[in-house]
Amino acid sequence: MFALLQLSLHRFTARRASHSRFALLLGLLGSLLISAEAAPLLFDLEAFASGLSTSADISRFNVSNVLAPGIYRVDVMLNGQSMGRREINFVARDQQDDAQPCLNTAELARLGVALPTVEHDADTTCREITQWIPLASSHMEIESLTLNVSIPQVYITRSVRGYVDPAQWDNGIDAALLNYNLSAAAATSGSGEDRSYLGLNGGFNLGNWRLRHQGGLAWTSRQGVSAYQHTATYLQRPLADWRSQLTIGDSFSSGQILDGVRVRGITLATDDRMLAQSQQGYAPQVRGIADSNATVTVRQNGYTIYETTVAPGPFVIDDLYPTGYGGDLNVSVIEVGGRRTTFIVPYSVAPYLLRDGASHYRATLGQVQQRGVSSASPGVFQGTLQLGLTDRLTSYGGATFSQGYAQGKAGLAMSTPMGAFALDSTHSRTQMQGLGVVDGQSWGLAYNKNVPFSGTHFALGAYRFSTAGYLSLPDALNVRELGHRGGNIDHYARQKSRVDLTISQQLGKGTLSVYGSSIDYWAGQQGRQTSFTVSYGSSWRKLNWNLSAQRSRVSETHQLSERERSDEIFFGRSMHMGRLDNRLVLTLSVPLGEGVRAPNLSSSMSRETGESRGSQQQVGINGLLGDSAQTHYGLVGSRGTGSQDGASLNAYAGYRDSAANLRAGYGQSRDSSQVSMSADGGLIAHRRGVTFSQNLGEASGLVYAPDAQGAQLGGSGARIDKHGYGVLPSLRAYQRNEVDIDPEGMPMDVELKESNQSVVPTLGAVSLIRFETVSGRAVVIKATHLDGRPLPFAAQVFDEHGSEVGVVGQAGKAFVRGVADQGRLTVQWAQTPADRCYIHYRLPPREPGQRQEAADQLVSQCTADTPAHEENS
Repeated sequence: MFALLQLSLHRFTARRASHSRFALLLGLLGSLLISAEAAPLLFDLEAFASGLSTSADISRFNVSNVLAPGIYRVDVMLNGQSMGRREINFVARDQQDDAQPCLNTAELARLGVALPTVEHDADTTCREITQWIPLASSHMEIESLTLNVSIPQVYITRSVRGYVDPAQWDNGIDAALLNYNLSAAAATSGSGEDRSYLGLNGGFNLGNWRLRHQGGLAWTSRQGVSAYQHTATYLQRPLADWRSQLTIGDSFSSGQILDGVRVRGITLATDDRMLAQSQQGYAPQVRGIADSNATVTVRQNGYTIYETTVAPGPFVIDDLYPTGYGGDLNVSVIEVGGRRTTFIVPYSVAPYLLRDGASHYRATLGQVQQRGVSSASPGVFQGTLQLGLTDRLTSYGGATFSQGYAQGKAGLAMSTPMGAFALDSTHSRTQMQGLGVVDGQSWGLAYNKNVPFSGTHFALGAYRFSTAGYLSLPDALNVRELGHRGGNIDHYARQKSRVDLTISQQLGKGTLSVYGSSIDYWAGQQGRQTSFTVSYGSSWRKLNWNLSAQRSRVSETHQLSERERSDEIFFGRSMHMGRLDNRLVLTLSVPLGEGVRAPNLSSSMSRETGESRGSQQQVGINGLLGDSAQTHYGLVGSRGTGSQDGASLNAYAGYRDSAANLRAGYGQSRDSSQVSMSADGGLIAHRRGVTFSQNLGEASGLVYAPDAQGAQLGGSGARIDKHGYGVLPSLRAYQRNEVDIDPEGMPMDVELKESNQSVVPTLGAVSLIRFETVSGRAVVIKATHLDGRPLPFAAQVFDEHGSEVGVVGQAGKAFVRGVADQGRLTVQWAQTPADRCYIHYRLPPREPGQRQEAADQLVSQCTADTPAHEENS
């Protein structure tokens, strides 16, 4: 109510400001008087404007916001840092208007307070903060329900920035959840094939246990439905005391130090997400260029982990599920006419430095599950360990033991003024059928250097397999399978050396980027696999441009028979049976207007040399539509010569809402055409139904705000549905997440009692976040006395039950909420019966369940007697 009067003051002085500077000055002085904390606090009504008076009793405004005794759930700020939302007991104290927070030793300990004397340890008494700690203080902000606590630093237990007490972790509710990714492309003419893909990632939450499954199903018109591909199924739970995750089932071991493999068994591993953000590190981004409405498929270790359709032009895939840190990504881009482009995205090697005293470990015990290996799954144990010896030196290593196979690795990572280095040595010993024991050695070097002032980032990872007998665990399994089939193991592609290079340099207003990868093979294998890209991008006024050159050996596995495809991992054909392609691309783009939704005109020119010769010119327009830019569209036309001979036209449109991302496209070339569509999103099944959402991420919040349909959750685009639920996806696990709810868009007859909360979900959790609401019919009443005089300013309005529902503001208007369709309201401005009047009203009836988009308007008179007297309109 007090805030309403302050708002009225602001509006009144703003209206009068154009007539008198004196009125503006008077309004500012009034605001200062209202907010002043000097005693006694007096509400000066004359500050609204000179000459304004009222007969209403305004003595209730002469006391600042007072908190009544009781238990309140408040946000606690300790020395300016958020400590989360907690229930605090507020008690009345002698000679104080406000109730004061009352805390015991256990509550202080949870806030990270170290009490100054030992005798407090057994004291469970509830006391004010000033009685516990000298020079401490507290202040309650009632409007935001925030308790600000100030405690001398000497009494605060030291913790790192961003630390979140595990006691605040939220395991969430029991629920089922699912992420889905559906894509389909149908050839309407020409030689292209129909294809579709459904990817699933979901499971169940029960307490702090998580059951997860990831898999996919593909179909093509030529091959029919492929077998369902089961990628991972596992049970997982956090172990807070060990800062670790326990995983049981089919999952992937980490390839960060040792070879990443799919294992059916049990894994115990450190989880850095449980650390404070200031103490924390992957799936790489996939970048490419599509010439049409193309289908992009991403495979890792023989498994399809992602497939979607993309618009013509550059694309980025940055939301891959982490199936492990190791293993190159094999990316295929299938154009409208069936033309396929394949490239490899390697894992960027980074030194393994840790902070002084930090440690990471991972231990896996189970059976290897490798695609393409038909023999019995061998048992395996794999363990890794990293130790931060000093701030500049980290040791790391690990060991793998399996049936007929052993591997050991040791290395050091160091930080120097010249950059960060990691040097390691790995030895393997493999028992080969009919060949005895084969062993070998491998040395690895990684380097990383960032020069902030020059804008240079340089990363180099070089691995030389110095002996032909060295085999990683996946290689050893593949070679054994090849021997079991009667093949020649000398045909298996074994790497001799590999170099990965990444450089970025700021030049002028743009950035020069260089990426290269070169892999050499032992005798008996064909050639060297080389791929590099050089690009420079910048802008001139509104024009953005980028010039890139790419050279790669593109594999042609789509031309192999099904038998050959099943054998390609053993004979290395996907690496060496291909063509050498060179490509030069220039792209230009410029916005056609101002603002985020302005259309964008783009153009590109490319030329290919080598075995694929030709050129292509492309021009298109794309943009965003909608208040929240939820709709995107594009139209692209191109013309090519040589291997890309002919003209093509591609159109697409997409829509994003709180339940899914939808996209549809049409492409037509000289001899073929295709329609495509894709959809991705998620859902949560809970006790009260099913709520749809965007992809859920590593944790999510299920927001419940009764009757607040249409309210928006932060800036995510998610909204509350008709059942009062909404999903806020992609929360950060083990970190404090602020959850905001915006009332814009929700019905007028619903009011939020709070608009912000915080939550700290565990990995995979579905945190239930409740926002209290008040529902009731909203009405703006303009009433006068029988003689036409306006009702007294600041008079209170009560319903028939004696509850205050509003206050009279300027021009005799009052905004009331929660009133019945008809009845009587009491307007009171002092304590005597003569200082009140009654408004008898009848509002138009509403359909059951109908929500109120705008407040009802009621014009009436306030009578001194109880008989009904109505003038409603």
